[in-house]
Amino acid sequence: MKRQMPLRSILMLSAIAVVLLLSACGAKTEDPTQGSNAAQEPSVNQGQDTPQPVEPAKDKATVNVYVAADDDLSSLKEQQSEIEFASSDEKIEQTFKALQKDGAGGEMSLWKNVELLHVKVEGKAVTIDVHLPDEARLGAPGEELAMESIQKTMFQFDDVDSLDILVDGEQVESLMGHDELEHPFKKPAAE
Repeated sequence: MKRQMPLRSILMLSAIAVVLLLSACGAKTEDPTQGSNAAQEPSVNQGQDTPQPVEPAKDKATVNVYVAADDDLSSLKEQQSEIEFASSDEKIEQTFKALQKDGAGGEMSLWKNVELLHVKVEGKAVTIDVHLPDEARLGAPGEELAMESIQKTMFQFDDVDSLDILVDGEQVESLMGHDELEHPFKKPAAE
C-alpha cells in the first residue's frame, strides 16, 4: 500500500498541472521586458489603424478688399490680399477677414471691429451674419462707405450675384442706423 501513495501523488499533481494549464490558456501573457506597468502604458501603435481625417486641399487666391483711404472717410482704396479656402463659404469668410485688416499705408478698415458670426453661400447668393459692438458703429459717411466697401469686395467674384447682411441673425432696416439696408443687395449689371 505504501507503493500506491507515490503513484496517487503523481496522478494528483498531474491533474493539478493539467487544470492549471487549461485555466491559463485564455489568460494574457505579460512581456517580461515591460514589467508590471504594461497594462497602464498606451501602445505606441495605438491609433495607427484609425484613418485620420484628411483636410481638403485649399485653393489660393488674390482678392481685392476696399478700405477707407483716409480718416475723413471720403473715399475707398483698393488693396490686395492673399486668401486660402476649401469651399465657397470659406472663400467668403476669408475675404471678409481680409476686409477687416487695416491697409499697409495706414488706411483704415471699415469692418475691423465687426464680429463675423456666420457665412452662408447658396448658389450665387451670399448671406453674412455679423454682430456690431459699439466700437464698430460709424457715422453716416462711414456707414455709406462701409456698405460700398463690402459690396465691391464681395461682388468681385463671378459666383456672387447677391449679398444679404444680417445683424445678429436678423434682417434689420439699417446696419448702423443711417442708411437703408437692402435685403439682399444685387450685383450691379456689368458696364
